[in-house]
Amino acid sequence: MLKYRLLTAFSMGPLILWAIYSMPENYFAIFSFVLVSLGAWEWSAFADWKKTLQRSLFLIVSVALFLIVIFAQNSDVNNSIIVASLIWWLICIPLLLTFPFANNHFMQRQFTKTIVGIVLLSATLVSMILIRNNPAYGSGYVLYLILLIWFADSGAYFAGRAFGKNKLLPTVSPGKTWEGVVGALIVTFIVAIISANLLEIASTQFILFILITMLTVVYSVVGDLSESVFKRMANIKDSSHLIPGHGGILDRIDSLMAAFPVFFAGLWLMEKLG
Repeated sequence: MLKYRLLTAFSMGPLILWAIYSMPENYFAIFSFVLVSLGAWEWSAFADWKKTLQRSLFLIVSVALFLIVIFAQNSDVNNSIIVASLIWWLICIPLLLTFPFANNHFMQRQFTKTIVGIVLLSATLVSMILIRNNPAYGSGYVLYLILLIWFADSGAYFAGRAFGKNKLLPTVSPGKTWEGVVGALIVTFIVAIISANLLEIASTQFILFILITMLTVVYSVVGDLSESVFKRMANIKDSSHLIPGHGGILDRIDSLMAAFPVFFAGLWLMEKLG
């Protein structure tokens, strides 16, 4: 399993770097569109669409909405999508604390799971494109966010292995511990300080940038736990077997689905505060 994970990581890494740094804006939008469309197919199983025809219809509707968002390039639509996702991530924390849900809970309804999936995937698509294609941010900020989540995950893993005793949310993800979260935040703080200089963050915005980065990582953990909840409700171990040794697309971007819109909102706040 480890061999497949390493081979996949080394083979996909250059592709991702090339997409982030070398693709023209329109092609990066297409790249992002393909990524979230694959995620939409996997989410159809989370939403309990079991038959192939049902899952295909879910995918067609999702793809159509993604295309409308991309081609419309309407700031009001984009902002509404991101705000909707932020509202979800706010209410997600108390939902995680009450899992497992009762059978009549609104989160058990197919309609709810369908809408949540479409909103979260759309927000991921929009925020990825807006950050990368904005001259003020660009490729460096996208790479920063991806590496940040990777470093935070690694910090959580090693801290959890070395010191983990107190379970974070055992009913959702038995392997995660509070010690792992602390490890992730320590690594995040170090990465943020180093990256603030590399990204040439103004001294007046330094503290705000650190706080935004820390909050982004907190919500990346929430994103990971959220996907675990949907998988448990659907009785699914991996979102798919598309990526050898890694599971599916959603298994790889679950943290980023929360991190991208939260980070984008943080950058917007930094911009407004000057």
